[in-house]
Amino acid sequence: MHKRNKYIIGYLYLIPALVIFILFTYWPAIYSFYLSFFNTTTSTGHAIFVGLSNYVYLFKTGQLPYPFFTAFEYSFVRFIFAFVISITLFSWIEVKGKHLLKNMIPLILIPILAISLIYPSLSFWGGDIYIVLLWVLFGILTFYTVRKMDFLKSHTTLFLLSILGFYIVAYYIGNRNIDLYTLFFKIAQNNSFIMSIWNTFYFVIIDVPITIGISLAAGLLMKNLPFFKVFFRTAFFAPYVASIVAVSLLWLWLFNYHYGIFNFILSWFGISPINWLNSASLTMPTVAILSIWEYFGYYGLIFLSGLQNIDQEYYEAAEIEGANSFQKFMYITWPLLSPITFFVMVVSLINAFQVFTQVYVLYNQMPGPYANSGLTMVFYIYNTFYNEQQMGLASAAAYILLGIIMVLTLIQFRTTEKRVEYNI
Repeated sequence: MHKRNKYIIGYLYLIPALVIFILFTYWPAIYSFYLSFFNTTTSTGHAIFVGLSNYVYLFKTGQLPYPFFTAFEYSFVRFIFAFVISITLFSWIEVKGKHLLKNMIPLILIPILAISLIYPSLSFWGGDIYIVLLWVLFGILTFYTVRKMDFLKSHTTLFLLSILGFYIVAYYIGNRNIDLYTLFFKIAQNNSFIMSIWNTFYFVIIDVPITIGISLAAGLLMKNLPFFKVFFRTAFFAPYVASIVAVSLLWLWLFNYHYGIFNFILSWFGISPINWLNSASLTMPTVAILSIWEYFGYYGLIFLSGLQNIDQEYYEAAEIEGANSFQKFMYITWPLLSPITFFVMVVSLINAFQVFTQVYVLYNQMPGPYANSGLTMVFYIYNTFYNEQQMGLASAAAYILLGIIMVLTLIQFRTTEKRVEYNI
């Protein structure tokens, strides 16, 4: 009985926090999911159940400029072309000429792929049986090649960047008017929610890699500085704890076309002033610059904590073996920082998808200077909910955002967690 009383007293202490958590976290999340299946803008003032209509409406595309499968065909051919070139390059790097023919079998298909790139009517959807068989043969051979490449398995990120680079080359060689990228952009111009997805992913692609890179550099700097370490740690961390509204107002002055400090610095090098806040193409890069500045100090301190936990014996052993600074970083620091890098990647990705305040303040409560160039998913949810009073549609958009974040986070866990090396 005495033991049971202890449990009861413990749960009684938890009840206030649990009630607050349920009222302000669980209940709004559950109710918004329920609300996403209703139309709340009816003339009667009552919500009407519409099922999945809100979700369908968010992705309504209208008439496409050309069929989806045509765009897929062009993109598919370009991807395969980039994939083969990358496989060939990595095969050569791995074997350095030894057994070159065995590991470069896909090389014989490059001329045909080049023809397919220029004349897509001969590619996968062309209908000729020998072309289809050729793609099947290509798939078997490349799978055999990739499975045998140890170098590729340990340099997956570099391989993916190689594919991206060669895909861009293929994109500019062929017909740029037909591509999944171009099709999606044209759809986004006629659908504000798809435009918000487009802008958000664009922001994430800019923000996350650069933030991680600068944060790592800041962590290394704070660790190796011979003096003023406390000052720099405080200075780097200050933007993170400062009010984002106040910070955004400060950056309004920094980005000012006429007397902003950025354009003043550019004038030293004879570069014409840049209209940072009135250019649609610079909207998301401008927001990314502010976001990187805000978060790099916080992530830099996290990297610093990881750097300080690395045993110095590893570096001493490497010095005995004659390793230079770059080799020590690549083979000791970077692998042993993988748990910290994994954490920063997940957190920075989630934060990047929730970008809102920076756009809201920089562009005076508007989604960019014009053409929705700064419309992010959270801004779309805010505008739909508060300004248009479409609670059901905003709730559906919020759960789509939640789904995207969950899927990408799960992919990060599946692809990255296995490569994490813990310093035990």
